[in-house]
Amino acid sequence: LNNLGNKLGRRYERTGKMEDLEKAIRVARQAVEVTPDDHPDLAGRLNNLGNKLKSRYKRTGKMEDLEEAIRVARQAVEVTPDDHPHLAACLNNLGNKLESRYERTGKMENLEEATRVTQQAFNCNNATPFVRVRASTQALQLLQIQEDFKSAYQISIEAINLLPYLHNRSLDHQDEQYVVSHFSGLATSACSLALHTGKGPEAALELLEQGRGVILSLIIDDRSNTSKLKAAYPEMCAQYESLCFEVNKLTKNITDDRTRAVASSSRTEAIAKLEKCVQDIQQLPGFNQFHKSLTAKQMQSCSKAGTIVVINITNLRSDAIIVTAHAFKVLPLPNLSAHQAEDWIKQDLTTTSLRDRGRKNKIYFQFLSWLWRECVKHVLDELHYYVQPSADDLPRIWWIGTGLASSFPFHSAGDFSAGLSESACYRVISSYTPTIKALEYAQGRANITTNIPSGRDPWRVVVVTMPKTPCADDLPGTRDERSEVIAAMGPSASVQSLEYPDVTSAMGQLQRCNIAHFACHGVSDLVDPSRSGLILQTARTTTEEPRQDILSVRDVSQAHLSQAEIAYLSACSTAQNQAIRLSDEVLHVVSGFQVAGFRHVIGCLWPSNDNVCVSIAKSFYSELVQDRAVRRDGDRATAIALHKAVMKVRESKEYRKRPLLWAQYVHFGA
Repeated sequence: LNNLGNKLGRRYERTGKMEDLEKAIRVARQAVEVTPDDHPDLAGRLNNLGNKLKSRYKRTGKMEDLEEAIRVARQAVEVTPDDHPHLAACLNNLGNKLESRYERTGKMENLEEATRVTQQAFNCNNATPFVRVRASTQALQLLQIQEDFKSAYQISIEAINLLPYLHNRSLDHQDEQYVVSHFSGLATSACSLALHTGKGPEAALELLEQGRGVILSLIIDDRSNTSKLKAAYPEMCAQYESLCFEVNKLTKNITDDRTRAVASSSRTEAIAKLEKCVQDIQQLPGFNQFHKSLTAKQMQSCSKAGTIVVINITNLRSDAIIVTAHAFKVLPLPNLSAHQAEDWIKQDLTTTSLRDRGRKNKIYFQFLSWLWRECVKHVLDELHYYVQPSADDLPRIWWIGTGLASSFPFHSAGDFSAGLSESACYRVISSYTPTIKALEYAQGRANITTNIPSGRDPWRVVVVTMPKTPCADDLPGTRDERSEVIAAMGPSASVQSLEYPDVTSAMGQLQRCNIAHFACHGVSDLVDPSRSGLILQTARTTTEEPRQDILSVRDVSQAHLSQAEIAYLSACSTAQNQAIRLSDEVLHVVSGFQVAGFRHVIGCLWPSNDNVCVSIAKSFYSELVQDRAVRRDGDRATAIALHKAVMKVRESKEYRKRPLLWAQYVHFGA
């Protein structure tokens, strides 16, 4: 009866038909009635009944349904022993329903009880970390309503410290994303709470680094430079590298069931050994930070070549946290409200059609002006970064947008009513990074990347083009783009051209190249960002026409590219993550290429235009290659080359009033 009720509830969630929900409630009620009072599953069945009653309340608004849901949830708590691991889930369910009663009645006693119950759920130490972290997100919200910011801050720290136990190498990609989605917003809230309770910017940033980009962080940890460990403790390093290899070894291509079972069992053992190995390494002198979030000193070391600016927007407050080589600073942004940010996001201005393109370009200028007025101008004024006579004289900034700001184009912000010069692009060279840890990874790879050409030796370049794509619009400009790239690189590059490759062929070339240029369609998956990717095609055979073959985030992030320097992804939405609850994971095609080994990655925040792609690519490589050689003036060269290429299009008469064609181009990396 319990199982039947759950399945009817699932069908109601899919179809919205009230008859399914009504029957689910009847069946769930019957399941509770026939369950003995001392049965171990009684609490779970009571919880299921309470959840279905809450669903009916949400649909009909009838208070009697909510009151019964609360009574049933209380009963579930009462019949659960204090030391039972499921008590936290029962308490969390009760707290959720009490919060709904507070929202309906406005009575403080309901809010206070809901808060007390969810705090109790979080403090159930014998519950699974997953349940405790879910309880923490609800408790944080309730405590902030009561303005008990100190208690909220303390819970946020404890919850973030639980994340390593909740999210680890034993999870596959989809499970990782499912788990991470349930603590969405935890790190951004913790950051705001830290600042609101008088903690310094260093403490706030450390919480952000611990609680954001955790999927990327695990990959980076397993690929970080271990040369220091190898020099000091070669045997421990060998054990660590061996276990990393074992943990990350793919088993999906094993067809024999017995072999797959053995491989799966070996991987489980290796995961436990690797976790123990990491703990042992952290006990060694000089390695206490191994696999941990960055210290304040390490964060500052990443800002030697430019300033890092983190924009954090929550309902509590909005701030810019500025990191320079000498100091940390908090700049409050009181008018950059979460409510306004949500309103701009809901307008979906970057998705256009021929009919509404002109209107959305005008509105997008308004958005860029708002972003400039309430955020970017304040940051640049604070840093005393003003207009310079030449782009070569401009300072660098790495932008990190968190939560609601994770996809904001800070580099394109400006007051366009005051003329084009009142804009970020005339004051700074902008780059982006998912996290400061990802920036450290990109910068650090300069010391370990192998086979990078020296002097005037040619760079190994692969150019991938897809003029036609199965089940997608043609991109005739990709051939022009290839020609322009090859012409601009000239004798400074040895170019391998791939037209219509499959994923296997493209991945093979990535292993051998320094620069990869893709001119093709891109796709941003709405639900699973790890399935976002570049659209290639399968090989044509005598019996089959080519089909789409997606080089996904999952595929590329598993690669170990030791010779990689620059990836130019001339495709739609390669720097876009549309899964809202995973926005702080910054999972997209660009970040996938970054963790694979490319120190610089160029992509687009939303769909691009074929002709503009050609123009910007041509200008980028022309700027990058000077005096018949690839520029070697540090990491600035790549960022400046993109900056100048976009400026050329931005200032042209044809595109000046069409920001949706040039504002999406971004540089990620060192």
